[in-house]
Amino acid sequence: MAFLHNKLFRKLVLLVILAFSVLTFIFINKILMINIFIILSSVVSIYFIFTETYPIYLLIFLSFVTSYAFYGFLYQFNLPPWVIMLAIMVVFSYLFTYMEQKIGILGNKRLIYLVLFSLVILEVFLALSYFLINPLNQSIVISIVCYLFVGFCYTILARHTDNSFRTYLLIAGVSILIIFLSSNWGLLI
Repeated sequence: MAFLHNKLFRKLVLLVILAFSVLTFIFINKILMINIFIILSSVVSIYFIFTETYPIYLLIFLSFVTSYAFYGFLYQFNLPPWVIMLAIMVVFSYLFTYMEQKIGILGNKRLIYLVLFSLVILEVFLALSYFLINPLNQSIVISIVCYLFVGFCYTILARHTDNSFRTYLLIAGVSILIIFLSSNWGLLI
């Protein structure tokens, strides 16, 4: 994807995704402390976007706020599900492409894993929409799935030996278990 090699365009698209997600998050969420935390995290994200450092943090944070924004559009604004599904495919495809470029997956496998990542995120998004838990928790689960997929790409596909995929599995499994056990079931937004 040639448009990702242009650093200015790459930064601009990430900033648009960040601005859309954070503004929607703040508009939907009414808890002040969480909004302050998201604003501070977005300032840190802007710095990381301009310096092109910490792409894993950017992927996890952007996946969290973007999925929360999409849940807001699904639950509060009653947008048609096919529009949200298409938006998820586009946004998360771009986020994976950005992440993949930073990790360095082999060239012949890029498209396969791009489609796989987008479909996995879409399926997790749709499956979690049937659970009656807070969209914050649903968004955290989606960001954990992104973390798990990045761990797979980093350790197995890019063959980095400084970490094991079992570590990513363990952290993701324990985190998802804690979220499901501590969730307030039956209370939406």
